[in-house]
Amino acid sequence: MIAIKKHYKPFIFCLTWFFVSSSARSADMGAEIIEDDTRVTVEAGTPKDGLKANEVEWTMGIGLGVFDYHLYPGAKQTNRLVLPAPYFTFRSPKFEVDRGIKSFLYNSEEIVIDVSADFGLPVDSDDTLARKGMPDLDFVVQIGPSLEFLLNDRNSNYFDVRFEIPVRVAFAVDIGNMQNIGYLVEPRLSLNHQRLASTGISQKATMGLKFATQDYHSYYYDVAPEFATAIRPEYKSDAGFGGSFVNYRISYKTNDFIYWTFVRYQSLRGAEFEESPLVLQDDYYLIGIGFAWIFANSM
Repeated sequence: MIAIKKHYKPFIFCLTWFFVSSSARSADMGAEIIEDDTRVTVEAGTPKDGLKANEVEWTMGIGLGVFDYHLYPGAKQTNRLVLPAPYFTFRSPKFEVDRGIKSFLYNSEEIVIDVSADFGLPVDSDDTLARKGMPDLDFVVQIGPSLEFLLNDRNSNYFDVRFEIPVRVAFAVDIGNMQNIGYLVEPRLSLNHQRLASTGISQKATMGLKFATQDYHSYYYDVAPEFATAIRPEYKSDAGFGGSFVNYRISYKTNDFIYWTFVRYQSLRGAEFEESPLVLQDDYYLIGIGFAWIFANSM
């Protein structure tokens, strides 16, 4: 299990706690789908997921999550986090806290523009074979707009298929310091299966490609001359393709408990930085499993 080292100061630990637990949550809010002739439809121009103007839905809970992951994409070393996982969801027509934080800038029958985020965990370089003696990697926060196209009939209550184009700016964050480390574009296809009352199960799968600026790739994969060794030659990254990825989440709800698991897989095959001496393998994963007890909600 990970120790609370210098890169896990309380502030950074709280960021890790929030983003990792947010990644674990599936779409657990809203009415369950009843499998009969009654359908909840969403008309064109209606606010997010059928919520009326000024209508708010929320849930609160607490749980526990266990997360296994490679220290960074390309690293051989793995680590495990055991974290209390707060469960909080909030939805209004313009704002959502669910699998992270979203603010809906525009929402129509076929197109949604929102604000979304992602993260990268901090790394103590002395814990890795490839980066030993190099500067540590700080917690990385990514945030920016996402353009989403609904590809199937929005009135279908069971699932939706979306093509999403998030564009994000990335910041390396430490106490009293926040550094812009570049920009990313991640076109992806998303399939979301909503919760059915008869099964209590909801699922979401996402697959896509990563592209980033030279500065972003350099933060993770460059080797400056002063850190070059006989087995770690100097290296300079380029902008461009950063790999492909697949994410999958599934959750099961029964009474006041939600059980969830997720996996995030990334392949670095064909990436611009694949030849970096800091890339020791082409496969990266983040796996989590846990549960949440819901003790309060608005419904």
